[in-house]
Amino acid sequence: MLKKINVAELVLGMYFCGFDAGWLNHPFWKTRFLLKHENDLEQARASGIAYCWIDISRGRDVMAAVEDDRMTVPSGAPREGGDDDATLAVEVIVTRTADDPALEQAVALREHARELTRSMFTAARMGRVVALPQCVDLVEEIACSVLRDPTGLLSVLRLKLNDEYTYLHSVAVCALMVALGRTLGLSESACREAGLCGYLHDVGKAFIDDDILNKPGRLSDEEFALIKRHPELGYQYLIQNPDMPAYACEVCLHHHERLDGRGYPDALAADAITQYTRMTAICDVYDALTSERPYKQGWDPADALYQMASWEGHFDRRLLLAFVKTLGIYPVGSLVRLESGLAGRVIRQNPTDLTRPVVQVLHARDEHDIGSNGVLDLMAWPRTDGIVQRGQDANPAS
Repeated sequence: MLKKINVAELVLGMYFCGFDAGWLNHPFWKTRFLLKHENDLEQARASGIAYCWIDISRGRDVMAAVEDDRMTVPSGAPREGGDDDATLAVEVIVTRTADDPALEQAVALREHARELTRSMFTAARMGRVVALPQCVDLVEEIACSVLRDPTGLLSVLRLKLNDEYTYLHSVAVCALMVALGRTLGLSESACREAGLCGYLHDVGKAFIDDDILNKPGRLSDEEFALIKRHPELGYQYLIQNPDMPAYACEVCLHHHERLDGRGYPDALAADAITQYTRMTAICDVYDALTSERPYKQGWDPADALYQMASWEGHFDRRLLLAFVKTLGIYPVGSLVRLESGLAGRVIRQNPTDLTRPVVQVLHARDEHDIGSNGVLDLMAWPRTDGIVQRGQDANPAS
């Protein structure tokens, strides 16, 4: 139940649902959240905006606040660690195990994000203006997931069927942008801005026929020229929403530019390419390279990083090194061979030693080589095994 009140009436325990003003004028990244901190109240009152909206079914009402100066959160409001507000979830410290429910949460978020993104692309094809608040809320959920478990969501987003690639690619790039922003030391709000850029960067593909996007054979010159129009098509679509941040539009238009000036659509010089755009170029290419497509097999993640590092003039070197640090020397999904002869796939990083990740065994000499769940933690003591080879050459089936 939404209620319009004066900003001066805001108190802790209210469920804030946005100002009565344009989105760009808001001092907050999100439009909906539970007011729990005095700093939030100070920012709201300093905004210069007269009115805002609250949801009295999820938080305190004005009269209730006057009657009870203890500022306790009402029973109907979301609690810390609950599912009703993704912001609260980031405060929960998750200890990941092989069968941890955090993985189930990541899978559920993957499905939720895929369907919302599918709806966004459908709406774009029908000529509807992009629903920015919905995009912001989803980016917030993704950011919270990445911040509490940096590899959980990224690991499940690696699994894409051909008919869902376009949608999950947008979600994956969003998650990668948030993770990279964190490595770079960006503020939480900047990480979420980066995530929004990643989420919307490929929206122009909504206007390209799926038969061309998923064509298994070689594209004709005409088809390739059409696909290269997707940055401009996406940009023209995004600017129809007057509240769309300029940085998101900029990234959508220029995420295929290169530092050597050989990118498209405008062949920009390096100093004209923004940091968010440079970040998106890296995250976009990495996810594309490592994903299975009708016309190619997905590259091994470690091989993809190695190849990307060899492309002179394509990426910002400083940001690419930060990206490698973000994913680890052996990114989730990498094929590896161990000193013992076992072969496996990396399923999780060990932050204290990036050379010793957790591995799901794919090939063993016998059942005594591995534990009951087929998982080896290379940081476990005593350390009796290590990685000697990575990439497709480590695959026992290759």
